[in-house]
Amino acid sequence: MLVNLTTGKTREFKQFNNGFYGAGYVNGLAVDSNTGIACIPTNLNSQVAFYKLSNGTGVWAQLPNTDSGDELNSGYVVANDPQHRLFLVTQPYTSTGGSGSSIDVYDETGNLIETINGFNSENANYPPNVLKIVVNPSLRIGWVNGPNGNQLQQFFY
Repeated sequence: MLVNLTTGKTREFKQFNNGFYGAGYVNGLAVDSNTGIACIPTNLNSQVAFYKLSNGTGVWAQLPNTDSGDELNSGYVVANDPQHRLFLVTQPYTSTGGSGSSIDVYDETGNLIETINGFNSENANYPPNVLKIVVNPSLRIGWVNGPNGNQLQQFFY
């Protein structure tokens, strides 16, 4: 749902829900304000959706090596790199690295560009240590917290 904060008007559009009953609630959200594309990782089905906010159309992608019934490997927080038109989706429980955590990098049309493995963010995903991701697009460098909430893990993409 989009809310115009000036007028109070709302506009709702269909959410992709390609999993079992009740799947697809939102874990995180990032928007590229230059293109108007939103990226939303969803829980219970390990998917990520990309919406064009101007009209509500979009596409969805299954996270690598998952199916629509995988809850554990769902994506959580997401960051936007507007310079390269990328979204970086955290996976506290990797589906590609054997153990630990990963970051899946997507373009704005839902194509997986790369997966970065080797993180340890599982414990950083629960309060009070809520998982975060920050990127510096001009240097193509980022940070996620973990393995504890007061620690940072650096990566390049």
